[in-house]
Amino acid sequence: MTYEEFKRELYRNILQQEEGDKQIRLFERRSICSDIKDLQIIKALNLSCYGVADLVVHEDILCILWGSSANRNIIHWKVRTLYERYKREGWQSVLPEIIVKLEEVGRNSRLFSMENASYEQCCDRLILRPLNMQQHRVELENCVYWKFGDIAMVLYGLLSDDGADYVSMKMRREITGRWNISDEKILIHALLNCYEKMPPRLFHAGEMTLNPEPDCGVFMSGEKGKRIVIQRNDRWDGIRGYRLTTTRQVNGALAIFYPGVKERLAKMMGGDYFVGFTSVHEAVIHPVHCKNLVDMKAAIQHINAVFDEQDMLTNRVYRYCCKRKHLLEV
Repeated sequence: MTYEEFKRELYRNILQQEEGDKQIRLFERRSICSDIKDLQIIKALNLSCYGVADLVVHEDILCILWGSSANRNIIHWKVRTLYERYKREGWQSVLPEIIVKLEEVGRNSRLFSMENASYEQCCDRLILRPLNMQQHRVELENCVYWKFGDIAMVLYGLLSDDGADYVSMKMRREITGRWNISDEKILIHALLNCYEKMPPRLFHAGEMTLNPEPDCGVFMSGEKGKRIVIQRNDRWDGIRGYRLTTTRQVNGALAIFYPGVKERLAKMMGGDYFVGFTSVHEAVIHPVHCKNLVDMKAAIQHINAVFDEQDMLTNRVYRYCCKRKHLLEV
């Protein structure tokens, strides 16, 4: 099946699945839109995918849209990415994912609205997501976030959360400004929410299980589960390194900023260690005496160049300094 045939068949299949009040849209590359509502959607998609608020359709995008024009929600897929997966694994790896999302949107058609909610109503729904500042610089102008190097830890609100997946939205300043609560207090509460909802997990680099059990990879004090064993004298283990993420393996790069994590890792590594972010979903950890810094920087840059730029966090490498108790760029 050619790409164009796949695109038409995909759109037809998804249209047949929708029976509610959601819109299924296919925005095709280089198409010209004159409708103001369509232009607003394209602008939002470009902000999400490329960090640029332009009105050009850069590539074929399949969208599910629901909600009012003032509070529109969008889930989208790049059709070319779906086609590459289809060629490797067939329709069974493409259609179920989209159909499940359609069903979830149907179940959550009355998502929690944060537009006019108080801080007390929203506070337990606040989370942070790590984003690259350069890629998202335009959309961050009206957002609340912590800045660390070229990483932005951005405030989001959970509209729904079924324990396995969630729908979230960036919290704009016109919403948080009504609460009369400092940004620092809001962000700290959101970080603690993330720790509670998605605790940190550490794995040996060779452990590439896609969906490990939540009680595996435990390393923080006081938490029960299957604890990771670090052999400080095993130099090869340190060279291969360790993967730091969360129980959901989503936005796992945030775990290094959880309270107590940096200090706990220093004890486990026996001193200073390097931190490199291979995506927004995880960081790699290497004891400094086991890893060449030049090699590590080259590996991080290669990973970021090869994989989806939407998941890229930063090319910078950091070192946790035990003496200064701080994460420093190196």
